[in-house]
Amino acid sequence: MKIQELLVDKKAQVYTIDAAQTVEEAINAMAAHRISSLIVMDKESPVGIFTERDVLKTLLKFRDKPLTAIAVREVMTEKLIVARPDDELHAVMSTMVQADIRHMPVVSEGQIVGVLSMRDIIHHYVGSLRADLTYLQDYVRRLEDAQID
Repeated sequence: MKIQELLVDKKAQVYTIDAAQTVEEAINAMAAHRISSLIVMDKESPVGIFTERDVLKTLLKFRDKPLTAIAVREVMTEKLIVARPDDELHAVMSTMVQADIRHMPVVSEGQIVGVLSMRDIIHHYVGSLRADLTYLQDYVRRLEDAQID
């Protein structure tokens, strides 16, 4: 399966935040949209990603500093590992596991067109396994029915 197929099913919006905004604003945006990551922008360019893990790292690094005084650019993850819409899902999943990341932006023609999460991948594979299980159960029933006749 290609990533673009999963993104069509997901119908998700890409949520962004300006690098100059505060960590408190980022947390509020993530809570309001019920998401676990934001793409960090500097003008029109993506410069990083801010995730739930970055929130925890911020709390540990800046114990005595209010979240309203910390810019997202100070604590974001700068190294963006990205996927392309025509990448195979199993390859992207493997990359995410090896890089120990849970969110991967999907880039097409220099623009971020989606963010794939490990949760999205798990949901896809669970659905696929359920379909396989149903097919196998039906197959076994037909075999049993054929033996009875």
